[in-house]
Amino acid sequence: MRINHRRRVIVLCNRQRGLSLLEVLIAVLVLSIGMLGVAAMQTTNIKNSQSAHLRSVAVVLAAGMAERIRAQPQLATAGSFSLTKQCASLSAGNSLAQRELASWLNDIRLKLGELETTCGAIVHDSNSRTYTVQVIWDDSRALGGLSAMTISNTVRY
Repeated sequence: MRINHRRRVIVLCNRQRGLSLLEVLIAVLVLSIGMLGVAAMQTTNIKNSQSAHLRSVAVVLAAGMAERIRAQPQLATAGSFSLTKQCASLSAGNSLAQRELASWLNDIRLKLGELETTCGAIVHDSNSRTYTVQVIWDDSRALGGLSAMTISNTVRY
């Protein structure tokens, strides 16, 4: 009887030989799919972090120009800070307002990218004594981003 019992054990072991290899292959497949999901989430996170950073920079640039306008009430009253949508760098002119505008546009292009879609504009409304400062850049790399993202800041002088 002992011989038969041993044969059964040997027979049972022989039947299960490829089973553990199949289990390992399935585990590796599941792990690989999970790791691909983590990598995709990380990529999306990096894109959105970059977009948030660019928005913060645009807010600071718009607020900075608003403070420049507030600091010069005589030039602001004269409408010297008006600027149609400008997407190229300006050369600094002779007046203080021209130098401020050129410096601001150069900062926009330096910090948000020197692309054709990186622009600045300042609209003057003499009736309400306000300027609306706009910073425009391409945010299409972010998930659901716009090709022309605009941050506006209205300042009263």
